[in-house]
Amino acid sequence: MLEWISLGIGIGFGILGTAAYIKTNREAKQRERELQQKIKELKDQLKKGQLLGQERVITEDIKLINSAQKGVWILGINALAPLHQGREALIDLLEKNGCVRVLLLNPESEAFKKREKHEEEIDGKTSGRLRAEYNASVAICKDIVHFSRGRGKFELRIHEIDPKYALIIRDPGTDKCRVHVNYYPEEKLTRGLRGEHRVIIEYWPDILKGYIDEYENLWKKSTPVNLSL
Repeated sequence: MLEWISLGIGIGFGILGTAAYIKTNREAKQRERELQQKIKELKDQLKKGQLLGQERVITEDIKLINSAQKGVWILGINALAPLHQGREALIDLLEKNGCVRVLLLNPESEAFKKREKHEEEIDGKTSGRLRAEYNASVAICKDIVHFSRGRGKFELRIHEIDPKYALIIRDPGTDKCRVHVNYYPEEKLTRGLRGEHRVIIEYWPDILKGYIDEYENLWKKSTPVNLSL
């Protein structure tokens, strides 16, 4: 009888031990899954780039343009902010035989008119701000070409695709490449500059290449603008 009791107790402890092991193993696997999920989320955030506060947008743009050694590519609806703030730096880059590409939205396109309504329209009326900024940007481009006296290579083109974000790409195709992305907000009556800004650094070459390829594809479909005075 005692042998059966001892055997029963032994089996009971064995079952409890097995159950405890299974529970511990499950908890360990759950913790591992949670850890891997956090790692994935962190990697995804890093790939998106460093988030910039609005107060740092202009200064980071200038730093990016100032630090360019080979070239700067700019994409925007009108790109007035980087062109105005970076005028002298872009002239200096051209004088060092650098390359500058500027790709803007055609003001006569349906995409531009759609954006005017999105950012400006109240009671069926628009202020004309985006169109005025586009004209100012073209004038600044002419100014940059004029002051660089034909040195380097400066090109301005226009496209007609609905814009999702603005870009500044420093030294594309080199190991010093870096990208500033300004995602346009979806809220009406909110200008593009007020959207989310992120910087993609050179440690993520695959992510950088994606933006460069998109820029190149849009560039090939765009129309050159004559910058002669």
